[in-house]
Amino acid sequence: MPNTKRTTSQPDVGNDLSEPDPKTNWYIFYTAPRAEKVVQKDLLMQGYDVFLPITKTLRVWNNRQRKVIDQVLFPSYIFVNTEESQLHKICQTRKVATFIHCGGKPSKVNRKCIEGIKRMLDLNQEVSVEPNFSKGEKVQIISGPLAGYEGVLLEQQSKTKFGIRLKEINQTVFIDICKNQIRKKHKFGHAA
Repeated sequence: MPNTKRTTSQPDVGNDLSEPDPKTNWYIFYTAPRAEKVVQKDLLMQGYDVFLPITKTLRVWNNRQRKVIDQVLFPSYIFVNTEESQLHKICQTRKVATFIHCGGKPSKVNRKCIEGIKRMLDLNQEVSVEPNFSKGEKVQIISGPLAGYEGVLLEQQSKTKFGIRLKEINQTVFIDICKNQIRKKHKFGHAA
């Protein structure tokens, strides 16, 4: 099992800091295995706003050789910020299998969730992904670079981790955090 040492996100070509277009949403596309970078390149060339979360991972081979490699955070998934009318056109891109949907409707990912994952990756700390995560209290970060983000709390092996849940693909992204940077959330969305 590789150890994640440092993380980064692929640059978003064409992304600026202006207000997001209210007609666009973030959608998740399923790609052919190990084709995420090819799909990212093709979609960027077509002018789409694409996000492919990448981590820098220390890989140790059987011969004890060590090498830092880029590893896709969510294998076979890529995020595209676009209008719903473009989804079928994007699916015609080579190596794109389909878009994620639920009940016949395309699944939209909350902008704040995408921003939170980008910010986690920019912190250059260890990031992990847990499929089928269900434990944890709902918390809000009150200080530091992730202040204002809401997610879940996980404590394991004397570490406190903050997670942002992607319910559309049933996975949660975690990063280590200090307990004094968080506060519990009540059922009705108000922080304690």
